[in-house]
Amino acid sequence: MASYGIIFDLDGTLAYTLEDIATAVNNTLSKLGYKTRTKAEVLQFVNNGARELIRRALPKTVQDIEFIVDSALDVYGEEYSKCYLEKTQAYEGIAEVLTEQKKNGVKLAVLSNKQDEFVKNIIYSLFGKKLFTVVQGQAGMPTKPDPASALFICKQMGVKPSNCIFVGDSDVDIKTAQNAQMTSIGVAWGYREREVLEKAQANFIVETPADLYNILNEQISKIKQAAKSKK
Repeated sequence: MASYGIIFDLDGTLAYTLEDIATAVNNTLSKLGYKTRTKAEVLQFVNNGARELIRRALPKTVQDIEFIVDSALDVYGEEYSKCYLEKTQAYEGIAEVLTEQKKNGVKLAVLSNKQDEFVKNIIYSLFGKKLFTVVQGQAGMPTKPDPASALFICKQMGVKPSNCIFVGDSDVDIKTAQNAQMTSIGVAWGYREREVLEKAQANFIVETPADLYNILNEQISKIKQAAKSKK
């Protein structure tokens, strides 16, 4: 029997995490004697992992000095560990979407460019440990949009990439899906505007978790029908 899967981004897709990220970024900058950033600025820095987040948050004059980035990243890890669950919360309606897909026998996974330890702790805190087959953050593999991690997750779930859907809120997620040859769904409630998802050529764009639920059901049904027709 064929298996079917959905890989979800975390930040801006499953959960609103920006407040805690901004707090940690600004605590880091303050400790290092640099000017703090607005929440709007931090929002533009996210999506490519903690190292790039911190690099972009630093003054331009030091962004290319790697030992400064290294030091700032270490401080950021310490600061984020203090606050990463203070204001972070699941988007309303998302837990229900996940639960129903799980009940329907679809395998679920999370892939984030955030540090692996924080990804696991956030997911398990918000959703428990039983919903997802794989929960993976940044832990040595290439960051999205490189498809390596997404394809690795497919292997762990026992799901062909063609039988998998990738759900995210940014062009990075859409490009990851394209690079892994998966169907892409962009969520417009996250950290990037709908226009960004349109420009990235997401297969589908949804405005609410209810819309996401309906599109997922439709696409999983199509994937199942396509699989049957090949037999």
